[in-house]
Amino acid sequence: MKINLAEIPEDGRTYVWTNQTGEINAVLADLIAKEAYKAEFTIRPLNSKDFDMTGKIVTDQPCQCSRCGNDMKLHMTEKFHEILIPKQDQPRGGKYAKVNHVSDIPEGETDFCEYEGQHFDMGEYLHEVIALGTPFNPVCPKEDNPECSIYTNPEPEHGFIYNEEMPVEKPESPFAALKNLKLN
Repeated sequence: MKINLAEIPEDGRTYVWTNQTGEINAVLADLIAKEAYKAEFTIRPLNSKDFDMTGKIVTDQPCQCSRCGNDMKLHMTEKFHEILIPKQDQPRGGKYAKVNHVSDIPEGETDFCEYEGQHFDMGEYLHEVIALGTPFNPVCPKEDNPECSIYTNPEPEHGFIYNEEMPVEKPESPFAALKNLKLN
């Protein structure tokens, strides 16, 4: 769903979107299927072209545990704070085209996002917020699946942690057969 930024009043506008209101159900269907969600966000103009956007989205995402393979619902609460700026041209030899790298912004810091014309595609933005917030190796919460607790992980919300003390079968040396060999 695109938001017309020209219609945002000076004091800002607050939006509350849920699966009942249905603004972005189709956009989020590939990530959360028919799970409930609630997106609350506020957009305020900073000047005639730039906007401040803050908010959060809360949902459950259906996925599989990376340890036991059982189906589960991963609860997600993702907060965001962005500055919306108009899309800038990036000619091949322009000053913004020279560096192509990604910088990590500390959690809770303000980031920026570009919009085209006077419209910002909030549905696609929220889709990306959920996709980027999904852990690479989701695991069952301890209380939901005791069978999964054999993989002791001190921090289950952070995904798989390799434990170097895991029992490993020691392979037999390929030269062990030579011990029994007798030469005349």
